[in-house]
Amino acid sequence: MQAMAQGGGWRAACSRTTPRFSSSPAQLASRPSSPSLFPARRTLLRAARPLGSRTTAAAAARGPVELLLDNVAGKSELLSPKLDPELRRRTVQAIKQRGGRVTIGDVASTAGLKLDQAEDAVRALASDSQATLQVSDAGDIVYVFSPGFQETITSKSLLLRVEPVVDGVKVGAEYVARVAFGTALIASVVIVFAAITVLANSGRDDNRRSNSGGGGVVFGGGGGRSMFSDMLWYWDPFYFRHRQQRVVQQQRQGGMNFLEAIFSWVFGDGDPNADFDAKRWQSIGRYIAGRGGTVVAEELAPFLDLKPGELASDRNRVTVDESYMVPVLARFNGTPGVDAQGNIVYTFPDLQTTATASRAAAVPADMALEQPLKLTAASQGQKLGAVALGAVNLLGVGALSLMLVDPINQMALARNGLLGVVSLMPFLQAYAAAFFAVPLFRWLRIKAQNAAIEARNQARKAARALLQQPDPVLQQKLAGAARGARRNVIRERDAVYRSDRGLEKQPTDIEADNFDARLEQRTRERQQTPPSRASPQWWRDQQAQRQRDRTG
Repeated sequence: MQAMAQGGGWRAACSRTTPRFSSSPAQLASRPSSPSLFPARRTLLRAARPLGSRTTAAAAARGPVELLLDNVAGKSELLSPKLDPELRRRTVQAIKQRGGRVTIGDVASTAGLKLDQAEDAVRALASDSQATLQVSDAGDIVYVFSPGFQETITSKSLLLRVEPVVDGVKVGAEYVARVAFGTALIASVVIVFAAITVLANSGRDDNRRSNSGGGGVVFGGGGGRSMFSDMLWYWDPFYFRHRQQRVVQQQRQGGMNFLEAIFSWVFGDGDPNADFDAKRWQSIGRYIAGRGGTVVAEELAPFLDLKPGELASDRNRVTVDESYMVPVLARFNGTPGVDAQGNIVYTFPDLQTTATASRAAAVPADMALEQPLKLTAASQGQKLGAVALGAVNLLGVGALSLMLVDPINQMALARNGLLGVVSLMPFLQAYAAAFFAVPLFRWLRIKAQNAAIEARNQARKAARALLQQPDPVLQQKLAGAARGARRNVIRERDAVYRSDRGLEKQPTDIEADNFDARLEQRTRERQQTPPSRASPQWWRDQQAQRQRDRTG
């Protein structure tokens, strides 16, 4: 011990006999554990634990990234393709937005993901791209991705390279289905009125019926071909390549074509709030992180689904129902607590640790308001045209159905080459009826949904107004949350281990430094000599007590 105390002997002994704490997992696992282990070493021990049965040589040959990600299953294969595509996309986007240097909390708050989802996605991307890991003395891990990490992962997986093509095909198939539905309406009108024309002409004399029968074929064939060739002008086989431009065009001037408008009238244009939850959780996560990981319920109320009476001000604060905070606590691993004034505050430790400093979040400038649903996004003229054409088709199908009750009319169609119309009648009838039945059902449903959306939006606006002009009670709660805010920024210089450096180039040996400091303190205590700086209070009290003992 004396040899170690002289001239930093402990550091020399450590360098001679034992590698630093970032040594191989087998060496780490063989060391006896003690309460004085630093969190950084405990982090490495957890990563090394699954390697206990392997040889030291095999463990030492493993890459540093693999050591820290050892508890991730399937390290020998790519993990990124197994992730949900939307989860992977949002994680990659969050990593890029944060500059490539992130913690799990950074990704969860930026992308609005659950912490376990963010952890799985980040670890998979880090393993596949061989990202650099930095460990702080508190055991926090920072993942550092290179600028081209996404291209690196994509180049390793055929599935990821094919994925954009598959997405494009899906979008193209969706457009084809929309246009085909509109085309079917025009085809139905052509077929129905061709058959009606044939039957009307067949009611005259036999010669006239025979001549008109040929004409019916020409009308149904030649006229139909002409109309369908004209309609091909609306088809755009490269629609999926210009989807974003078309969306912007439709927003500005209702730019969908008439065939799309027919589909839109019947089935609508999708839910405008389809990505509402994703955007809302992104806003919530960023706000909590910007507030230092500690908030009160009223701060998040403008983002959440409130019911009348849930806001504290609605019941004069006699009882407070903050159950709407439960989803937030579950997603970001938060815990409720009570400040010195007895107010409830919510702390999110994982969002308090970050790899990049960020500004404190201000009161949210806009709430997470849902958009009201629309029956169709088609223009007024397109809606009138679709309704008029649908009405003509409905009347035509009804008239033809009555005419085909007579077997003679069916024989007339057969003589003119239109016997297939009889077998098509169930489909034509179903199409004509659904063309108005489906929009009617949707209109009733949308009316009820919009009422609920409006109620939720009004509750959010009320929460926003309370937050903009807080009363004394809310001001006290906000002040308590501000006092509990913490922001642990892990900078480059705070890393005590880096996976991109060899053992001899690691930044520092924290355990050795701490042992030397404690050894020096114990030596000074035994020698009864104060430190070189101002004497601490404990030393002065000790000397005064000894003086009293001697004089007594």
